[in-house]
Amino acid sequence: MYCVCSIKTLAFLLIIAVFGTSCRRATSPSPVDWQEEQSDTVGMADSLVADSLPEPPRAADGLFDDFVYSFMNNRRFQYERIVFPLRHVVDGKERFVSREAWKFNRLYSKEDIYLQIYANARQAKAEKDTSLSRVTVDCIDFGRQRVEQYVFAKVQRQWHLVEMDTHALNRHADSDFYTFYNRFATSTAFQLAHIADPFYFTTYDSDSFQTIEGILDVNQWPDFRPDLPSGHVTSINYGQSYGKSRRRVLMLCSPSGGMSCSLTFLRMGKTWMLEKLEN
Repeated sequence: MYCVCSIKTLAFLLIIAVFGTSCRRATSPSPVDWQEEQSDTVGMADSLVADSLPEPPRAADGLFDDFVYSFMNNRRFQYERIVFPLRHVVDGKERFVSREAWKFNRLYSKEDIYLQIYANARQAKAEKDTSLSRVTVDCIDFGRQRVEQYVFAKVQRQWHLVEMDTHALNRHADSDFYTFYNRFATSTAFQLAHIADPFYFTTYDSDSFQTIEGILDVNQWPDFRPDLPSGHVTSINYGQSYGKSRRRVLMLCSPSGGMSCSLTFLRMGKTWMLEKLEN
């Protein structure tokens, strides 16, 4: 049973303390120049690390997340795991990138937070599915309204980057939600106007090892809202599709695995409304 909560009570202040420390570990990255983000701009120290990291064991190809860590941090491994010449479709026009022209790309390894978006909570288990054979990493530049998609697939049981596709954001299959998210992430007034009143929350108390559930008033949102990346964001699609689903479960994740929050949105009329925040 859910309990109606008030900040004025001592117990509720404890919940705020627990939740606040778990969902505010990262800062929103500032917008960056699209070309600079995709170019090989690593410093000398980073370059040495990228060249010296050992190749992961074969078992790392089981989970995409294990593979992509080395792909983003090990220069030699990255070149080995790209199908050259790499097909790159730009606004519908096909071109190919040679091995010599490719520049080492760290993708989202330097970002504090990346996104995962699902149509329901069940799909969130996809990232742990070892039977996956295709994953798409979307690098979205909201300033330019562009998206660059990196398509990874299993080739002889090993993950490889097999294709890139760069196009306008409005051509993305889930452009409607991305457009909404960008406004939600950058405007407090817009947030307050698109939160169900009341909305549900769930958090985990690491001291008591218990899940705490409750209902919050929309005016309490500023005390609980997590940092939302904006400007330039990365979203990983593990093969999930949205179809006509009226729900989006937005996961906020850190490459280090040190933070994970979820925001559940429900389509209501022509817009989306936040109905649940979960730690």
